[in-house]
Amino acid sequence: MTLNKMIDPSIPTSLKVLIRAIFGLFFFSPIIFKNGQNVFHSTNLKLQLTRIFYMSVAMGGTYYTYSNLPFTLAISIGFSGPIFTAVLSYFLLQDRLSFGQWVSIILGYIGVLIMTNPQVEINNAIYVAILANVFTGLSLIYAKKLTQIDSRNTIVILGNIGVIITSFIWTLGYWLINIYQNPLASSIWIWPDWSDLKLLMGMGFLGAFSQIAYITALKHASPSFLGPFEYSRLVMAVPIGMLLGEGLPQYQEFFGILLIIISTLYMSWKGSRNG
Repeated sequence: MTLNKMIDPSIPTSLKVLIRAIFGLFFFSPIIFKNGQNVFHSTNLKLQLTRIFYMSVAMGGTYYTYSNLPFTLAISIGFSGPIFTAVLSYFLLQDRLSFGQWVSIILGYIGVLIMTNPQVEINNAIYVAILANVFTGLSLIYAKKLTQIDSRNTIVILGNIGVIITSFIWTLGYWLINIYQNPLASSIWIWPDWSDLKLLMGMGFLGAFSQIAYITALKHASPSFLGPFEYSRLVMAVPIGMLLGEGLPQYQEFFGILLIIISTLYMSWKGSRNG
């Protein structure tokens, strides 16, 4: 996400996702060569396609968010993701939630509201960030289901290929809109230069590595247990934001972050006990 923040923000988000996914598939190529055609065989293709759709929307929304919001704020809103995952698990997986868990969910939402400060004009990227969290939660739920029937390699390879296809379709549509100067286009079409391509290559490598690591973790633990490890990003968020020219978070933002962390830690603790 730091590399994404350094890329020209005028480059369409769908194009960045497409190029990053292509580089990611290149880094996955040793897995493909080692496992052959077996890596493309899924036990439940419908489940794979559903996860690919959710993951594609989540990636696009996340990249757009980090390009259009201060780094620390974007990461902090992302911490509400486990809360959305818990709510979605309640409806989709029939996971039971205690009264304390519902209270922590409400506190987490309050934390998001405090950070975004709805009394002032809100950047549209904040709405995109929250939507991306919802789709990330859906993607995690379906990824957890897939770890029970498919191999890690199949999940990451098919997921990456799926993102290439979906982002290509969105990129082609956006390009056509700009070619014909359609008023729906929000910005001018910009191709990445060599410096941007190097950053996208780095994103492809780091993204491929993180996907393998996270799918491996999901095979051995529940999403609710893994949630607290996300907060290691907060330790890096503030100094990275300062290096990018952003100031320290305000007291209001720190209080919102604290509420989100407390609520999600409680959710994770209850989830690990129930598991």
